[in-house]
Amino acid sequence: MPKMTRSVEEVDAVRDQILDCAFKIIVKNGYESLSMAKIGSKMKMTAANIYNYYASKDELLIAIHKKAFIMLYDKINYDVEMTDTPLDRCKKMAYAFVEFGTNNINIYDIMFNRPIRQHSDYIGTPQEEISFDEFRSSLKGLFYAIKIIKEYRETRPDLNPGDPKFLAIQSISALHGIISLQNSGILYQISDDPDITLKTIIDNAMSCVTG
Repeated sequence: MPKMTRSVEEVDAVRDQILDCAFKIIVKNGYESLSMAKIGSKMKMTAANIYNYYASKDELLIAIHKKAFIMLYDKINYDVEMTDTPLDRCKKMAYAFVEFGTNNINIYDIMFNRPIRQHSDYIGTPQEEISFDEFRSSLKGLFYAIKIIKEYRETRPDLNPGDPKFLAIQSISALHGIISLQNSGILYQISDDPDITLKTIIDNAMSCVTG
């Protein structure tokens, strides 16, 4: 544990600095480049000292995940709340998700692609509580998407109401596919006009919601 002479606020400030440093390493060089030793080197701390603030790399990764999903939620929420109609809110939600994924390639990779431990893996471990907190943060975006979809479907009595949660998962799956094509560079190899293709696929992905 950190030295008792430090206040809770001071300890939290150092934890935030470590988290920010880890984020910058991932953004610049990807998940493979992240290590406690590299964080320590950049922060002029020993790796052993970092373990005073994060008991394990797993604990740090949980904090990274939580921060990333909060960033994603804030991005989608901000863009959606700038629109007026339920239809525009659905579309803006999809474009915000793709924009986040393609503008934060290495962060998106660790959020959605890496086979890292999930909340269920931490049950019964010292990290169970903080993992559950991160899990709730990651679900916040899904619940928001369900809300937006439900509100739109209620304006369309001509459509089958459907299951908003299923429609949200279906949309996320399709959007994840186009983000992966974009981030890998494959889209630029197989499409004559990648920008138009990206937009068309986003619109098509949301057609299961918008009808």
